[in-house]
Amino acid sequence: MKVKVLGSAAGGGFPQWNCHCAGCRRARAGDPAALPRTQASLAVSADGVRWVILNASPDLPQQLRDNAVLHPDVSGAARNSPIAAVVISGGDIDCITGLLTLREGHEFRLYAQEFVRSILQGDQVFNVLNPALVQYEDLPQDNEVALRDAQGALLGLSVEAFAVPGKVPLYQESGRDLAELVNDNAVIGLSLRDDAGNMVLFIPGCARVTEPVLTRAAASNIMFFDGTLWQDDEMILAGLGTKTGTRMGHICVSGEDGSLAAFAKTMAPRKIFIHINNTNPILCDDTAQAEEARKAGWDIAYDGMEVNI
Repeated sequence: MKVKVLGSAAGGGFPQWNCHCAGCRRARAGDPAALPRTQASLAVSADGVRWVILNASPDLPQQLRDNAVLHPDVSGAARNSPIAAVVISGGDIDCITGLLTLREGHEFRLYAQEFVRSILQGDQVFNVLNPALVQYEDLPQDNEVALRDAQGALLGLSVEAFAVPGKVPLYQESGRDLAELVNDNAVIGLSLRDDAGNMVLFIPGCARVTEPVLTRAAASNIMFFDGTLWQDDEMILAGLGTKTGTRMGHICVSGEDGSLAAFAKTMAPRKIFIHINNTNPILCDDTAQAEEARKAGWDIAYDGMEVNI
């Protein structure tokens, strides 16, 4: 299985267009220790020819330009693409906006749970995805599904959606009480498996680590996990917001309730932080926080990162 990190940052990317925090200033200035990043997305392939996109971020146009494996085949039809399918893990803007980029007459299968499909099919903007070309497929929870291209050919990959703690998208919030915003169907993790049994977990959003998540992590070859904030009150301390990570539905990396502690005993061969907010110091390779994450056995995703199993 081949995995390509198309984007590794949280919403807004890095540097974020309207932010001049310390990290964004370094990225904007071209500091080699603070690499710019687009919003979180993966491309996965079993054969290196046909690719599956995990989450269509708002930065998808740039990501398609930046990754040659996703360019059209010059020996093929006048218009063609190696994108065979797209799998969506949630209804956030970060996950679905890029679908509008894929409206120019290309066939692919779109896998999403009912919660997300109801958002897409209930918004007339997404009607630009021609139903004669883009086939919606259900993504049942805790049930492995063989991925196929638009013609029905198997892609050599299976996907299983599983529940992770999270909340509804920001634009669907109707109150301030976190308990009212939690929805068991709003956020899922994705388990990708190839025909050889290799497994990749993609969990870009997660409010807390549960025993089922730990069990899946231990059985995987690689896990890409929510690295949004280093500490829960990070954005408040930086003067950039009023919400904690908990309120946003994201576990923090550090502390006794953070992901470093939660996965400390997990024996997954490789653990990689993704969906990293512009305020998180691990985006700068030379920080103490980045070093602490690496010492704990984690890698920090960057755009263009390649992982082969």
